[in-house]
Amino acid sequence: MNGPATRAVTIRALDADAYTAAIPGLAALIVDAVAGGSSVNFLVGVTNDEAAAWWAVRTDQVAAGVITPFVALRDAAVVGSVLLMRATGPNSPHRAEIGKVIVLRSERRQGLGAALMAAAEARAQADGRWLLMLDTETGSPAAALYEGLGWHRSGEIPNFALTTDGALTSTTYYWKDLR
Repeated sequence: MNGPATRAVTIRALDADAYTAAIPGLAALIVDAVAGGSSVNFLVGVTNDEAAAWWAVRTDQVAAGVITPFVALRDAAVVGSVLLMRATGPNSPHRAEIGKVIVLRSERRQGLGAALMAAAEARAQADGRWLLMLDTETGSPAAALYEGLGWHRSGEIPNFALTTDGALTSTTYYWKDLR
């Protein structure tokens, strides 16, 4: 019997059509993350439809090349995600933001988060986007991942967001210079 660690994972950038087709799997990532207590902008009880709607709203930005979504696929199933969101202002052609770094709980601790981040960083660098930023819940496992990948902590905002169960929590901002 093959377990998750013995089946290959593919990291893939999605065009608009592939992104649209992946929305059910992306929605399942959010529902799974929230069920596990991860702060990904939603509260306990988020439905697949609500999560799918969040992803669907970004379809035009994916089609326009403002957002590049990456997925980790195992046996054609979405098991992880990351978004590379390019800044669009005239004064920011060198910047991008990383968002929605999510890995299914059953797939964590196998290097998928790091692989997704590497793919997003490589695309950013290829696009001339050398200054990246992201945010995450202070003290979360994601914060440890980013710090381990060489991201620099720039500051913390107390009481910035709600945890999945509705309690206030701090958010930490990170940046990375790819030059």
